Amino acid sequence: MSPFPLPEVLAGPMLRRTTRDEVCVWLATSVPAAVAVEVGRAGPSGLDEVLARADAVSVTYGPHLHVHLARARPAEPLPVGELLAYDVMLETVAGDPAAADTAGAGEGGAGPRRLADLGLVGGEHGVTYGDAPLPAFALPSPGDPLRILHGSCRLLHGAGEDAFGHVDALLAEVSGGADSAPDLDRRPQALLLTGDQIYGDEVGGPIIRHLGELGRALLGEGDSRSVPGVDDLAEVPVYGRQAISCERAQYTSGNAANHIFTLGEYAAAYLVAWNADLWPDRLPTADEAGVAGASRWETTSLRRQYRSEARGLETARTAVPAARRALANLPTYTVFDDHDVTDDWNITCRWVQRVEGSPTGRRAVANALAAFWAFQGWGNQPEAFDQGFRDTLAAGAQALGDPQPGEGHPAAAYEKALWGFDRWAYLVPTTPPVVMLDTRTQRCFDSDEGAARLLSDAELARVAVLCRAAVAEGGPLVLVSAVPAFGLEVQERRQKFLAGKVGPYDIDFEAWHSNLEGLVRFMAMLAEDVGVTRTVILSGDVHYALNVDVSFDVNGHEVRLAQLVSSSFKHSGTVARTLLHMLGRAVRSEQARVGWDAPPSVEARAGLAAIVDPLLSRSVNSDEWRDNAPVFLREALADRVDGDEPVYRERRRYVGPAHRPYWYVIGENNAGLVTVTGNRVRHQLLIGTDPHGRPRTWEATIDLDTPWAPEGE
Repeated sequence: MSPFPLPEVLAGPMLRRTTRDEVCVWLATSVPAAVAVEVGRAGPSGLDEVLARADAVSVTYGPHLHVHLARARPAEPLPVGELLAYDVMLETVAGDPAAADTAGAGEGGAGPRRLADLGLVGGEHGVTYGDAPLPAFALPSPGDPLRILHGSCRLLHGAGEDAFGHVDALLAEVSGGADSAPDLDRRPQALLLTGDQIYGDEVGGPIIRHLGELGRALLGEGDSRSVPGVDDLAEVPVYGRQAISCERAQYTSGNAANHIFTLGEYAAAYLVAWNADLWPDRLPTADEAGVAGASRWETTSLRRQYRSEARGLETARTAVPAARRALANLPTYTVFDDHDVTDDWNITCRWVQRVEGSPTGRRAVANALAAFWAFQGWGNQPEAFDQGFRDTLAAGAQALGDPQPGEGHPAAAYEKALWGFDRWAYLVPTTPPVVMLDTRTQRCFDSDEGAARLLSDAELARVAVLCRAAVAEGGPLVLVSAVPAFGLEVQERRQKFLAGKVGPYDIDFEAWHSNLEGLVRFMAMLAEDVGVTRTVILSGDVHYALNVDVSFDVNGHEVRLAQLVSSSFKHSGTVARTLLHMLGRAVRSEQARVGWDAPPSVEARAGLAAIVDPLLSRSVNSDEWRDNAPVFLREALADRVDGDEPVYRERRRYVGPAHRPYWYVIGENNAGLVTVTGNRVRHQLLIGTDPHGRPRTWEATIDLDTPWAPEGE
């Protein structure tokens, strides 16, 4: 029996992979159900003409958690340049006892109910815009610019507004209404969520107990006892999980006092992020939650933190309907970053060995990935996950509570399948296509605690295949890398300095430039193997927005690159925004450096120059000088290098918004709207709404056809 009634539809509908030949719609329910989807031309009262229909494939994780994905394929390609819509039909399984615990479940055998019957059309919590009877979307016409939204890092208890509200406002504006037609020319074609859609490690104190209760309601009372090495998570006090994280799971996050570990908890984290109906009526007070520390001072500090997190959560609660509505009306594609599992996920070789060798850590990572697959990964590329994979996950999820799993048990197969899966990277079917990189699970390491190469050689080869397929369709190559490939140079230098002082875990030493071997192999793949000349990279992760115009030369093959960063959806408060704006005003607008595959011989000089030269050299390297590793120097030193010419040449220019050109770093919570027209790239940051509810934007443009030259030339 569930401890509280659950809505029949737990989350969704969510529009996933969408092309002229296939429309994928995802849904999660609390009862077993037969789910079907119809797609057709949008009309004033529903579908004017049904063009495709499909029954969903369903996967059961627990008594009250069933996920469904329908792949509707039309007989002829769907029309472009017009408004399309979809409806969902849901019929609960007759006589299933799970329906007894579910609020609003239809009587088994009463026939399928549609979105309107389920209460999901219209109203504050509906999934439609204006007076539309159904969620809608449009496919671009040939020759249309690529127009996509992207964003990352949605910490529910973080400070500031949730940028999903800005996305929702944009969609409301372009969707039209009773007095205006939909503006298809301005409608985004897809939403790319580029990492940290949930935070597994950093969970707000006022919501952690609710996640546990909801997890047990979904998967059963045994969920809180389903992680090896942990007796019962339901008995752990608020802010009492740090030791479990560090000592049992072998994690390295310093913000893990409320870390989630079970499959039910991870599923609950997604559900509260996407459905306001699954929030508690009110958050408990610190007294009700029993917040206490080891000392009076610690108790005061924890209670202050708790109240701050409660304020952030209440702000997030108001934006959850906007997130659900946006996800129902935009084809959505996702990739994970570390917090979708835990901070520092796979940061070093030693981290991987310790966590995988820990029964607690191995199970917790598998649970996070199982939840990611069910709520995000499945809809990205459904064909990548066959029946055997789905069955392994379902069988393992339903057996996690067994006290003695043993070898050959479904839980062991579940862990093996998730730890070993290596096909998370994929091609987003936009025009031009977008290559979504997996920079987390396919890393390789040169030492126990040195920075990782974010893509192993095997993964580079797979990515090269995806890139060739993308460039074959014309236009610049568009990539998503969760972490920026070319971010703030001053931050990269700071990380290198601190990594030697405090180690890699406290400062997230895992950028592309943290391991120069990995960076140059990646760029050589693009420039020489694939032959790319124009590239756009979309990233998040860093909790600020940034635009960088880059020229990177590999053996005379130049790649012009626009690095666009949108982060975070919800994280930054007033102090963080102010500090980031100050940083943005302080950085130099341009940086340039040259590189070799191994350390060159630099002409020695006497006097003051002998002191200055090492400082100049060291400041542009994020790796130690080693005989078998790449080295980068400031461009000014290149003329004093004996021997070969540089193999690599990198130049960056930071581009501020048009109305504030020297604000290179934007600290406001934001979502990015990217428009690619030929090789001209426009990045509009949605950072709020005006008094009329319309999105407020900061805009920057990078023209990849303009020859790169230093400012003033």
